[in-house]
Amino acid sequence: MILKIFFCVIGSLAFSITMKSPPKSIIFIAIGATVSATVDNILSDYYGGFIACFSAMICLSFYCELMARILKMPTTVILMPSTIPLLPGSAIYYAMFYAIQTNSRLFSHYAQSTFFSGLGIALGAVVSATVIKMINYYRDD
Repeated sequence: MILKIFFCVIGSLAFSITMKSPPKSIIFIAIGATVSATVDNILSDYYGGFIACFSAMICLSFYCELMARILKMPTTVILMPSTIPLLPGSAIYYAMFYAIQTNSRLFSHYAQSTFFSGLGIALGAVVSATVIKMINYYRDD
């Protein structure tokens, strides 16, 4: 599991360097990728892809929001590269592979896995953004 998390962090760092993230944000992107990969790997063994991605995205969004305020930069600078470990790359690949092979049973399994992982990421982002907006709204009053 530690090796998997390590490679997720390396992938996120490579993505952030390719996308020309500010140099001062690189270490915080690595920490965010570690948070998302760790939460996802721990929870996916027990609860499945949806809950794992949902929970990891919520944790990651709160971390990125906090770091963005401290570093005085947009949240997305840290958030986008840090979500790379959550993307269902292998599930998408195998879904398309089995679609081409006309193996409908395995295609539907991997397509369902891809769908629920993506849904977890999207709902986690929406829920955390809503909570953050509510906190900011009531704090400003």
